[in-house]
Amino acid sequence: MTRRPIAIAVSVASAGLLSVSCGETGPTVSGAFTLSGTVTDSRMAGLAIPGAAVRLEEGTTASANTDSLGRYQLSGVPGGEVRITVSAPPSYRRTTVEVDVRSDQTLDIGLPHTGEPPFSGTVWVTPEILGPDDPSSFGTVTYTGRGMREIFDRRANAWITVNAYLFDVRFGARTVEWQFNPEFGSAEAAEAEIEVFGPAMGRLPAALLANLQEVEVNAGQGAFGGNSYNGSILIHTEDPGTRRAVTDGFLEEVFMHEGAHASLDPDHSDSPGWRAARQADGVAISDYAQDFPDREDVAETILPYFAVRYRPEQLSASVRWLMTMTTPNRMAYFDSADLDMSPYTPPPSVAAAPPVSSALPARQASPGFEDPPIPPRRNRR
Repeated sequence: MTRRPIAIAVSVASAGLLSVSCGETGPTVSGAFTLSGTVTDSRMAGLAIPGAAVRLEEGTTASANTDSLGRYQLSGVPGGEVRITVSAPPSYRRTTVEVDVRSDQTLDIGLPHTGEPPFSGTVWVTPEILGPDDPSSFGTVTYTGRGMREIFDRRANAWITVNAYLFDVRFGARTVEWQFNPEFGSAEAAEAEIEVFGPAMGRLPAALLANLQEVEVNAGQGAFGGNSYNGSILIHTEDPGTRRAVTDGFLEEVFMHEGAHASLDPDHSDSPGWRAARQADGVAISDYAQDFPDREDVAETILPYFAVRYRPEQLSASVRWLMTMTTPNRMAYFDSADLDMSPYTPPPSVAAAPPVSSALPARQASPGFEDPPIPPRRNRR
């Protein structure tokens, strides 16, 4: 006798309007359910991704975008095996997951980062992070005469010994010696340069001035520099990059980068915690940091950190998103480092709104920056 398939249909009242039937191919589920959950960054537990697009691949046109806490809700999801695709360009890889829907349920999804740095370098992203309206610790300037000093000159790519014009410059309670190549011709000409660069340097948070011992100033062309060997910042006053920093308002951003070399690198660039954070992030904030991770990672990351934590209102939504979501573990490292960022205090939390563009910023040509690195000084004072 031939057995015929038995069809069984069971309906129960539920939020999902569940119906179950059995046939030759086994039980199937149909209905209209709700699928909800949170989309987070897979590299850091609890890091919500706002603005992610969550879409049901087939069956309905259900779709949603995550809110500021990374939450989404899809209604009208059919029962059975469905595919959910989540995307959050330009920072995250699109991810598709399969889920067997048999009731209203929760589905949390972690997205991997693309691994692509969003910026070529962080110094030239925006000049709005700090500026003339911010407080400066720049104080008195005292000419102390001439003296033999070893300063670095990029034109020779070497340390040179000169009879420098010397000044003691006060930044709050700190005194920093400014050493001028004698090519400036007079103490008055040298002091005029201090008035150009000193106020911007004084706007740095305290942590970035903590190890600053001297500022070496040459005329001519050569990129900025900063190093922890002698706690110094290097300036060539006639370099195109220097002129752009002065005229376009980037001096504070440049000095924050160089101040990180002078004051943060000694304690942080090779610390186990920083290396662990770098590995956990799996991506650098910029091409420059990615190309020179041991040398530039801290200096390239401190500016976005300061901007996101202390000046978020000065950033566009897209830039704030990229700075916030690219290196979350490094951000957390700086949070726990107890850095003295006075006189600045964090404002109330500002959410990382979705970017207005799904593309990374265009890579624009920037003036030469720092390369080659400054070697250790031959004779330390």
